[in-house]
Amino acid sequence: MTLDAFFYQIFENIPRQGPGCQGATRKVFSYLPPLPPLASVLDIGCGSGTQTRDLARLTTGTITAVDNHQPFLDAVSKKAKEDGTEGRIKTVCASMDSLPFDPGQFDLIWSEGAIFIMGFEQGLAAWKPLLKNGGHMVVSDAAWFEPNPPRELVEWWETEGYIPKTEEQLREQVKNAGLKLIRTYRLPEVGWWENYYVPMLARIADLRKTHGSDPSCAAILDSLDNEAEVYRKYKRYYGYTFFVMQNP
Repeated sequence: MTLDAFFYQIFENIPRQGPGCQGATRKVFSYLPPLPPLASVLDIGCGSGTQTRDLARLTTGTITAVDNHQPFLDAVSKKAKEDGTEGRIKTVCASMDSLPFDPGQFDLIWSEGAIFIMGFEQGLAAWKPLLKNGGHMVVSDAAWFEPNPPRELVEWWETEGYIPKTEEQLREQVKNAGLKLIRTYRLPEVGWWENYYVPMLARIADLRKTHGSDPSCAAILDSLDNEAEVYRKYKRYYGYTFFVMQNP
């Protein structure tokens, strides 16, 4: 098994591939004006589709769920069939930086905890042209909540290869992208701990029994364990902020 395959094996078997919760999805959606009855929604970096299902319950149009890992998309399709929404949800296997869609195609673009792969500024610039005039975009990304974060925390983010911006810096990037900021909302702790790290840590414990003797696999598990500990220790300093935006 390759390390990439092992990494995916961890995340294919937990409900979410990143922090989030149904309550936050619903709360942020409530900040949007009413969508057209046949609205076209794009969920970028959908993973196994927990928030895709939430969006299907909140809307009456069609949802295009995009990820670059086909097993995640297979899970989306399976759940849509179970929910009776398979006629409204379609999946597309594609990279978020090369989306195969026409300009002005979507009423709403949604992306929870995935834009960091491209970078906040780059993601907004790449995805904005896909919105209809007056359409909306909702993304969540890591942000500093307090100034002067501890050096240990900054160094951890540096090893992850992604340094958060302050919420004010991200607001400025929204403005520079030509989008109108409607609201922001911080993902509550339950979206990090109970909904993400608790199931992930249980999955890690199971995989240590079967793969813990492999140094490369153990290193990946150790890294994820450490990520959870960093959040537990320093959660006051950072988190995910949702940005609710409109294409004017």
